[in-house]
Amino acid sequence: MDTRRKKDILIVAMVFALCVMSVAYAMLSQKLDVNGVTTTYGARQWDVEITGIEATNTQGEASSESVNSNVTTANFAASLYKPGDSVTYTVTVENKGLLDAKLTSIESTTTPEFGTDDNPYIIYTYEGITSDSVLKAGETTSFTVTVQCNPDVTKVTDTTATLTTVLNYIQNV
Repeated sequence: MDTRRKKDILIVAMVFALCVMSVAYAMLSQKLDVNGVTTTYGARQWDVEITGIEATNTQGEASSESVNSNVTTANFAASLYKPGDSVTYTVTVENKGLLDAKLTSIESTTTPEFGTDDNPYIIYTYEGITSDSVLKAGETTSFTVTVQCNPDVTKVTDTTATLTTVLNYIQNV
């Protein structure tokens, strides 16, 4: 056999081997389909808000002047006339969303600033709520806020109290 014929046979054998390997690869390979469904909870699923504020108790000559809320901010205004006068408000918070919420902080601002040298006459307290409390999806909780004329003062000069409370919630994980 001459060399040319050997080369031709070798080329044909290689082409045949390549065809056999291609067919074998095609037979042995499989198509892998991965299907899945995912659900994300966006802004519509997060809905924590103050749903009610009610003056539930007054002491002395105190009176509630106004209350209002906007999502997680509550505003209270009370008139206090003598030491010991107080107004207690019950605040209701509802988690209408699908995600559990954790209270990270309660921010309070007052006008004028309570409990300072500018206004030592008025103090406020919260009961029934603490930072790190969890409000599960679909649940409601209540707490009280008491605005009081300091019983330790002897002379009252500023008797109007305005308190703003902001409840800062995050997703509980």
